[in-house]
Amino acid sequence: MYGVTGAGPLAAGIEGRLERVVDESLVTRHVGGKGVFATPSMIMLMELAAHRSVEDHLPEGYTTVGYEVCVRHLASVDPGQPVAVSSLLKEVRNDRLVFEVTCTHDGRLVGSGTHKRAIVPAFT
Repeated sequence: MYGVTGAGPLAAGIEGRLERVVDESLVTRHVGGKGVFATPSMIMLMELAAHRSVEDHLPEGYTTVGYEVCVRHLASVDPGQPVAVSSLLKEVRNDRLVFEVTCTHDGRLVGSGTHKRAIVPAFT
């Protein structure tokens, strides 16, 4: 049932990408000074990239929700700098999706890991 829409079937290999400038909403300040790109913000962008990559492949009335994140935040990014977040759908098992996710800045790996999402009815 899942994945047959005008955008094509929901299958491993679907990629997502988004780019964002690290603005005030993505910064943690407990480190002092002007702050740095926050780990929860990186995870939020990874989840968003994964969700957006598959949303056009879902049946009408369905969406995805995240249920597991396993990532490492490897490098800092200063406010005002761009980050690129990518997702790659690695596995589709019924209503469960497994993504490989990465975050980079100027070609340098900032974070990477896996993210899992479930296909569920959209709430209206």
